Amino acid sequence: MADTMAKTAPASGTAALNSRGLRLGSADTQRDTAQYITDMVLELRNLARSAELKTLSGLLEIAFYEAFSLANKVEIPPAEVERLKALEAAAKSVA
Repeated sequence: MADTMAKTAPASGTAALNSRGLRLGSADTQRDTAQYITDMVLELRNLARSAELKTLSGLLEIAFYEAFSLANKVEIPPAEVERLKALEAAAKSVA
């Protein structure tokens, strides 16, 4: 039994993994979770709409947009940010 636990438990100093093999708390896990919430909230929103529960469907719509924006968040690489700042400075000096 102890031999089996040693094989399945993460070694000290390593991050715990979820069932998909992603590090818990990682950006990938957060995006996966946000995508799952997006899907679930969309189903609930559609159910509320079909039952003509206007206030509830409106609140679920807000939750859908929030989860969707988190699931589809785009990170701009730092080097690209610096390049854009340099282009902005060059454009200001020309104007």
